[in-house]
Amino acid sequence: MVTLDILLASVAVLGLGAATIHDLRTREVPDWITYSMIIAGFGIRIIGALGPESWQYIASAFIGLAITYALGSVMYYAKQWGGGDAKMMMALGVLFATRPDFVRETAMPFLGEIFINILMVGALYGLLWGFVLAWKQRKKFTLVARQMLQERKMIKIRMIAIGGAVAIMFVAFNVQDVFIKITIMTFSLLVLLYPYLWIYVKSVEKTCLYKYVTPKELTEGDWVEEDILVNKRVVYKVKNTGIEKEDIQKLIRAKVKRVLVKEGIPFIPPFLIGTVLALLQISFLNFF
Repeated sequence: MVTLDILLASVAVLGLGAATIHDLRTREVPDWITYSMIIAGFGIRIIGALGPESWQYIASAFIGLAITYALGSVMYYAKQWGGGDAKMMMALGVLFATRPDFVRETAMPFLGEIFINILMVGALYGLLWGFVLAWKQRKKFTLVARQMLQERKMIKIRMIAIGGAVAIMFVAFNVQDVFIKITIMTFSLLVLLYPYLWIYVKSVEKTCLYKYVTPKELTEGDWVEEDILVNKRVVYKVKNTGIEKEDIQKLIRAKVKRVLVKEGIPFIPPFLIGTVLALLQISFLNFF
């Protein structure tokens, strides 16, 4: 039903807008935003199931929630997303478990289109955000990048990349189909640039994304980057799931002065942009 789908889309856009503002200001996404989106999604779908829609309308929400929970967990434990990002994906899984009636049908599930849009927008967004951070810390960034370029391991990787790019380019010259030739040449260029992109990302991380904070400044889910010792006794060991509230209280009681954390970039904006593009029937899949 178009009206219900418009309601679901409105909840998504408004929730993502509010979360984007919070994320840009505080680097956090309040749980009340994502939980409200999930509850609203289920509520609207229940209304639809009681009315003109079948019970599949609500059952699909549980399936969407399960799929996006698994997807968000993978991204979270891989340290690609924060906890707020994973919960936002779950909210979108409920809201867009079915394709809105006002969006044309394609072979890809609508959630898949949103996810790919988020990844592609996120990649561009991350590069631009990194450029801004690198410019602010350009002296430190340049020093670290030069040091990494001169490392033996990186010199070998660069030589391998050059050899691989030349080999792939040779294949491209022997292909007659223009589209395939351009695709292979593009891939060759990516292989050539990969070591430099890796150096860029790592240099941004080292110079711009690590900082020391006091235990009182920590929030649940922060990525602590090193074990913390007090009187040669480990009071906190690095976890893949980020620091928990109990650990923060333990550090405060132990009177730890500072903690090294990795500060992520606010990633909800790509969620908002990617979702809006999908609703406008603009998908990065169309470029492939």
